[in-house]
Amino acid sequence: MYRNIIICFFLISGSTFSFAQKEKTIAFTISSMHGQFIPHKPALNYLIQGKSIGLGFSIEKRKKDSIRYGLTASILNSGNPEVLGLVYGLNGFTSFPLTKKENGIRFKIGIGLGYVEKIFDANTNNRNIVIGSHINTKIVFRAEKEFSLSANNHLNLGLGVCHFSNGAYQTPNLGINFLLFNLGYSYIKTTPLKKEKKPVNTNYTLDRKWLYSVILSGGIRENPNPLREKYPIINLCNRINYIQSAKNNFIGGIDFTYNPGILHRSHIPLEVSPLQSGIFIGNERNFDRITFAVDMGVYLFNQNRKSLIYHRFGIHYQLSKKIKTLLQLKSHWAVAEAFEFGIKYRIK
Repeated sequence: MYRNIIICFFLISGSTFSFAQKEKTIAFTISSMHGQFIPHKPALNYLIQGKSIGLGFSIEKRKKDSIRYGLTASILNSGNPEVLGLVYGLNGFTSFPLTKKENGIRFKIGIGLGYVEKIFDANTNNRNIVIGSHINTKIVFRAEKEFSLSANNHLNLGLGVCHFSNGAYQTPNLGINFLLFNLGYSYIKTTPLKKEKKPVNTNYTLDRKWLYSVILSGGIRENPNPLREKYPIINLCNRINYIQSAKNNFIGGIDFTYNPGILHRSHIPLEVSPLQSGIFIGNERNFDRITFAVDMGVYLFNQNRKSLIYHRFGIHYQLSKKIKTLLQLKSHWAVAEAFEFGIKYRIK
């Protein structure tokens, strides 16, 4: 699943559109969700017991035919009340148009927190081999189309994937995926935009094409059974940004990682090094203080030879002119390595 998500993100990020922004709106949306649990391997087919049905409530700030962003709260019946139960979510999101056509198809990306009611327990719920923690990260990818019923009333249709994972903080962590069809109603209040605000993100108003920064981040990973012990992961990243526009950057760099957990995995000899390094390229999309980033990397040094390529999907938040905080998920295709929290410092 991660492979398709990353490819889709890069294709979309490569397209930038310029629209007039003459008005702003606040949209209040209630939507129903219909779909089902999607197993990413045949061994999980037994978890499909029924359809997944839920409700979502959103508030969204938008400018006409431009970037939109907001907050969504949701509750979803997993379709398997005995093993998975109910799944709750609270996530921020942004969406952007895929075409220049007014009210055309848009693509939404969301990230936030999820709560899974029933998790793995060796004594009471050993049939749940997909998730080991109540608190998880929620990630949403969805294509949407809006239809106008009147000036203030709109109908929304969408189809996408909703993913819950704890980033290997607590095993098991195969992740929970839902394919969901959304049908929603929006009430929209529109007001004129009196004047264009200056961008909040001062990094991208500089008269330059290149930015250089470093990221120090870290996380915790729990190895799978039978060990189930937690290990720290520390990463130092040197990062170069090529500024294509105020909204779109291309990135590259090199990672240096200390990951002692690989010394205690069943398929790894004890004499291997806990150090890893790799080079990467990627893309960043900027929305005021918030930046969404995707990296694709290749290891230069990694004695855990089971993995050659790695990925990061992250969200960065601007604290000051030179400092950002960030949350990112490192994975090897469909296998999560760890969630990382960190600080990004712009050198120049």
